[in-house]
Amino acid sequence: MIMTGPKYTLIAQPAELAPLLETLKGFNEVYVDMEADSMHHYREKVCLLQLSLVTGEGVDEPANYLVDPLAGVELAELFAVLQDKLLIFHGADYDLRMFRQGYGFVPDRMFDTMLAARLMNHPALGFDALVQRYAGVALDHAPQKADWAQRPLPQRMLDYAANDTRYLPRVTQRLRKELADAGRSGWHVQQCAQLVRNIAQAPASKSGDAWRVKGSSGLDRECLAILRELWKWRDAEAAEWDRPPFMVCSAERLVEWALWGQSCRGASPARLPGISPRWRPQRMRHLEEAMQRAWTLPESEWPQPVPRPRRPRPTPDFSWRMDRLREARDARARQLGLEPSILASNALLAAVAVRCPRSKQDFEDLERWLPWQTETLGEAFIEAIVERKAGD
Repeated sequence: MIMTGPKYTLIAQPAELAPLLETLKGFNEVYVDMEADSMHHYREKVCLLQLSLVTGEGVDEPANYLVDPLAGVELAELFAVLQDKLLIFHGADYDLRMFRQGYGFVPDRMFDTMLAARLMNHPALGFDALVQRYAGVALDHAPQKADWAQRPLPQRMLDYAANDTRYLPRVTQRLRKELADAGRSGWHVQQCAQLVRNIAQAPASKSGDAWRVKGSSGLDRECLAILRELWKWRDAEAAEWDRPPFMVCSAERLVEWALWGQSCRGASPARLPGISPRWRPQRMRHLEEAMQRAWTLPESEWPQPVPRPRRPRPTPDFSWRMDRLREARDARARQLGLEPSILASNALLAAVAVRCPRSKQDFEDLERWLPWQTETLGEAFIEAIVERKAGD
């Protein structure tokens, strides 16, 4: 299908927001997307908010709006109106985290088409794949990684943004029917509600332990002290450069440098692996100062390792239960035509193996376990881990 340019209303002046707020009061469902600049700037922010409303024209021609918060349009009033609406996203996790971080907003309810596609075991979960599947349209995804903080936004980027919610009603309509026909609508409601709870409970800003990057959990206290100073250096460089920290150096590189700093105490950081000859002398000097601070830090100020979560001991009974639970889950997944991990991850299987439920009520206090999983797997799991018989 040939894709024509979307029709939309661009709200780039504060006075233009009031009519949209009034219009929204007549709708229970709002289709939402967001563009941010996390790939280009140090402090990521919401750069554009896209909304679509299904009017009398139906799902094929919704009314589309682009709201520009960088043009001085305050979003607080808009989020207040959206609070009790059913917000429909594709891949809501990042958008909701940005809304919480930037505006303290968490919706009461939402519908995630990516979660729906996963519960229907679609082979491709991306929005462009779903639009191709249900609308026969190939979306232009080239602007996806563009700098959304630039102004004015080129026409191609505005069209791209509007199309992200323009086709969302059509995708939602088809997935809703698939979920209902498969008896999985309740599953989806519970998954979406869990995601909203997770967002609401997550810290609204970076914690004081943000420097504990991936790969640092096995480091000793001295190495952690070096890593912390290197992370502070990277963060300051990224802020001055106004670029994401990963553009200064990767988290994996920080861990590598921390290990080097511990084993080569007093050596010149110019010998560090991965140092670019294009670095400004000032950046190199700041790195040397960070390493020197770490080397001179007294042991009393070294950070403590984070206690690792206690994992179930691989006792014969636990291992036997895991095997039986995995067999029961995989058999049920085959019956339903689903990937086993959609029904329950291996981490959830381990929690069940530890809990060793004897009734459906025993599943209720399992973290991240949902009622639909009890109904789908509960009896099979209970039967799978009944007392072992002699010789098992």
